[in-house]
Amino acid sequence: MTGGVPLPPLGSSGHRKRTVIIIAVLLSLGVAAALGVFVSGAIYSIVRTADELDETRATDAASSALEAMRSQMSGTVRDNAFWDEAYRQLNSPIRDAWLIESWGVPTLDHPLYDMALVIGPDDKPLLYYRYGKSMDVQPSAFFDSSLARLVERARAADGIQGDVQAAFIGTLHGPAVIGAARIRPFLQGFPELDPYILIFEKDLDAKALSETARKFNLRGLQLTDSAIEGTVAAPLKDVDGNALGFLSLPSEKPGTRSYERVRPLIFGSAAILLLLIVGIGMIGLLSVRSLAKEEARARRNSLHDHLTGVLNRSGLSEYVENLTPPDGCRSAQIGLYLVDIDGFKAINDLWGQQVGDMLLGAVAARLTKDLPLATTISRLDGDAFAIVSLVDDPEKGAHLQSAVSEVFAEPFKIGRHEIEIGVSVGVAETVFAGANFHDLLRQAELALHQAKHGSDGTTVVFSPDLEAELSEHAKLEQQLLEALDRRELKVAFQPVVDARTGDICGVEALARWNSESGPIAPDVFIPVAERSGLIGLLGSQILEEAIAQGSRWPGLQIAVNVSPLQLRNRYFAGGLQATLDKFAFEPHRLTIELTEGVLISNADQAKRSISEIKALGIKVALDDFGSGFASIGSLRQFCFDRVKLDKSLVANIEHDAQAAEVLDATIKLVNALGVPVTVEGIENRHQAEFAREAGSHELQGYWFSKPLSKEELTQRFLGRPLDGVLAT
Repeated sequence: MTGGVPLPPLGSSGHRKRTVIIIAVLLSLGVAAALGVFVSGAIYSIVRTADELDETRATDAASSALEAMRSQMSGTVRDNAFWDEAYRQLNSPIRDAWLIESWGVPTLDHPLYDMALVIGPDDKPLLYYRYGKSMDVQPSAFFDSSLARLVERARAADGIQGDVQAAFIGTLHGPAVIGAARIRPFLQGFPELDPYILIFEKDLDAKALSETARKFNLRGLQLTDSAIEGTVAAPLKDVDGNALGFLSLPSEKPGTRSYERVRPLIFGSAAILLLLIVGIGMIGLLSVRSLAKEEARARRNSLHDHLTGVLNRSGLSEYVENLTPPDGCRSAQIGLYLVDIDGFKAINDLWGQQVGDMLLGAVAARLTKDLPLATTISRLDGDAFAIVSLVDDPEKGAHLQSAVSEVFAEPFKIGRHEIEIGVSVGVAETVFAGANFHDLLRQAELALHQAKHGSDGTTVVFSPDLEAELSEHAKLEQQLLEALDRRELKVAFQPVVDARTGDICGVEALARWNSESGPIAPDVFIPVAERSGLIGLLGSQILEEAIAQGSRWPGLQIAVNVSPLQLRNRYFAGGLQATLDKFAFEPHRLTIELTEGVLISNADQAKRSISEIKALGIKVALDDFGSGFASIGSLRQFCFDRVKLDKSLVANIEHDAQAAEVLDATIKLVNALGVPVTVEGIENRHQAEFAREAGSHELQGYWFSKPLSKEELTQRFLGRPLDGVLAT
């Protein structure tokens, strides 16, 4: 064949190449298909894992929120039910009024409960208040049937560590969180009473859900009757474990959203399939990490105080539970320091809550910065901090005590304010091996209680003697309660004389207690009454007896001392009016004597209370002027009807010329303000004549008479002048 060389036919070699090409293509397609399947499977797994993690996080967060509600209610009920005063009041003649004042009225705006219910041994409600008003509907009609079982379990709980029953419950207004506990004393040694059950209830309304959503960062939180598709939900369980409803959150499905964003790229470009897989993997990894960080952040928030950043009470408890001794040393010493800022309320009142919050943050920061590394800081509540230390050397524990004091030695600079604060510290220490945190906390609280009743800056270390002393205080409180119930406290009257004529012009009513074991001084039992909440009852009995007797002494002025705690009672002025009406006693013959502590603790409240008293026609006197920090400005501001100078001003005037000048100047200064002056503590003729010549209007003291019973006073002095010859 001319024109070229013919090509040979394609033989086995060409066939093999075609087969190889086809196989290569098929293999490529197979690899691509397998890669696509693998990538799709991987993407699906990432999407599913991310969605499941998000749902798990949301479910755990919702469950944590429910547990926090239940735990908070449990703590609130425990704080109120395990209360000596509440236990005493169960048999008190003023029980109903006390229950309403202590638990009923606060339901109007209390942040932790909307309803307060006290059930007696006969299952009848003694107190039944909701939103500050008494309830008409029966509890069995308002709550579902699980209320009875909750009460039964609370009543069956025994001992000071008895469980507080807290659960969710159905009400006429929807689900609510409820807590119940048997009212019992915190300390031992009280007579056994029939079981009374205290119940608090908090509505799960829109406000409560909004606050929970904010606190736990749960967007879209809602309360539903059942689990809704497209949401994650945690059940609200009643006392029997039955679901009343669900706390639901929208399922955000971050994995699905991520996949939908990258899907067009996956199907649109096979050439960058591997890059897309890597990118998707990275997105999935970032999603998982983001969810893990969010979960860790939510957990951290639940265990840390949002204001100061240190551990909260729950965080501290969990920290101590997981605490291990250094290098396995079982003889290590664990110490718990409870630090309470003295006068913190006054700081808030003076400069505002914002400054107070900033001060708390500064305290936490300085404690964290300045204390040794082997310590952990926690803010328990309000202005109370806790410090936990674990050391292998007792000397380090002693060093920590001084270190805590040094933290507060320097003032805190808050904005333009430089604030000096003192603290009361209660310390409990023990060997780490076998230590019980709750016992340690109780001991530290007892020590702090003792420290707060000392001077500012006091540190008290717990000892068995301290517990015995507090037990004695509790015994004295019980004796005082019984004495008040039997009206054993009596009134003694010390004459007050006119400085010019020597005639008796009035008497001061003084509380006296002659117990079975002998007389108990007022400076012993009055602080006990103030700490135990009995001062109102004591004061009302003394006031009533003084006015009753005064009604038998026409024209004689009656002066009665009033505790600052009594003045804080919003019903105090009304009680005064009722007592005056009962005995037909002229208001202008009654003088209420106040100490400067009333003015310092809360000036605005004191001014309102004094105005209410004066509006009744009753006179108000400032007692013990010159013994503290009351100023001339205070006399002007509060418009006192009389000022009584403290006996310390007159004690040394015979031997100290400067003391005599101070007394003379003080009397003249008060007179210059137009306020009458009474000088107390007159013990001899020289003091009486000096005070009279300096301008004092009235005199009082042992030179004229010691405090007397009403019979002695009537027999010895009424109707006759009281001059120096009558001194006892």
